[in-house]
Amino acid sequence: MDELIITDKGNVRFITLNRPESRNALNFSLMGKLASAIRQASADDEIKVIVVNSSSDRAFCAGVDLKELKDFIDSNRVRDYFRAYSEIILAIEDCIKPTVAVVRGYALAGGCGLAVACDITIASDDSKFGVPEINLGMWPMIISYPILKFVHPKKVLELFLTGRIIDASEAKDIGMVNFIVDKDSIESFSEGIINNLASRSSLALKMGKEAFDFLIQENYSEKIKYLREMSAILASSSKANIEEFLTKSRK
Repeated sequence: MDELIITDKGNVRFITLNRPESRNALNFSLMGKLASAIRQASADDEIKVIVVNSSSDRAFCAGVDLKELKDFIDSNRVRDYFRAYSEIILAIEDCIKPTVAVVRGYALAGGCGLAVACDITIASDDSKFGVPEINLGMWPMIISYPILKFVHPKKVLELFLTGRIIDASEAKDIGMVNFIVDKDSIESFSEGIINNLASRSSLALKMGKEAFDFLIQENYSEKIKYLREMSAILASSSKANIEEFLTKSRK
């Protein structure tokens, strides 16, 4: 089974996470494929809009694959793991075309960061968002910057400190989500938003995104690299917490 399904509908590229058995947790392989797929779509002159979604209605993405992360910590390759995730966030940030996340179910940790990093985030009314890394003695380092791009810092800090999971309504209220749609209508609603974007001038979209990012961002890549290193250090020190969580989840 392909971990990532890539399909085109006219000038729209759909990038679909397809690890339903693990709630689309991002393993090392999938992270590389996802970053590459976003960059390839951005460079494709035939594509005007990029959509990131899930093959499952239970989860958009549960974040990084903790079982595999533990293996990377054991092999002292933990920096490689967080470098792979950071490449996804950088690929979205560098993308010259509109990106849309269509979220059904859980978007947690790195999955929350992925959803919020996209230009437009559409969520089903039963979806859940959260950054629960603190429960493992960790911190949502890399995703903190894209989330801070759209959400008030005081609210971000509260969610990071508590690890609280929030519903779609609260996520919209604080700026994580643009639209909330009934789960049975999300595909048709998303299609309308996507087609609207695809009908716009490619040049206007490209230059508009560049101008927007110029106005609100500063040294984005450098900050992501710093946060990547901090993630690796903290994850290594939290190995015991990760092992305990994995043990409990198997019971």
